[in-house]
This record gives sequence, C-alpha cells and structure tokens, in this order.
Amino acid sequence: MNYAALIEVDNGREDPKEGRMGLRDELLPALMGMPGFVNTLLLTAYECGRGVAVVVFDSQEELVSSFAEGQETREGVVITRKGVLEVSASSG
Repeated sequence: MNYAALIEVDNGREDPKEGRMGLRDELLPALMGMPGFVNTLLLTAYECGRGVAVVVFDSQEELVSSFAEGQETREGVVITRKGVLEVSASSG
C-alpha cells in the first residue's frame, strides 16, 4: 500500500523562473533519492503565490517526519499545510 503527502506551499516570494529550475534541478532529485519514494506531482501557480505537491511513498513512515508546516523548503517557499493520505487508486 502506498501513501501520499499532500503539501501546500506559499511560494509568493520566489522568482517563478528560479522556482521552476529549483523544482526540476533540486527538489525532484532530492525527493527521488528519499527512501521509499514512488512518484510525485509538483504543481505551481506563481501568480497566486501557491504551490502543491503530491509525493507518493511506499510506506507512511517517510511522510510523517519529512515535511513540516512552517518549514522553509527554499528561500521564499514555506510549507503552509501538510496531510498524509492513503493512495486508494492510481493510473500509474
């Protein structure tokens, strides 16, 4: 059974171009290197100052301590909300 972290961030203080590069070049490789990583979807709406990530792991343990509300993940990007959900169905 897989579990997903649903993470919302305030990215309103980050430059969109730098943010996109950071997601591709820094965050994605870091997530892929975490134990139990399965998949992720990283979504941004820089015009609203908002980002959402769905990060799927093969167990719940990795999700509990890996991300915390109030954590600054990059300069100008702060986690505003986090939830852990069971993956009940997937197309992939």
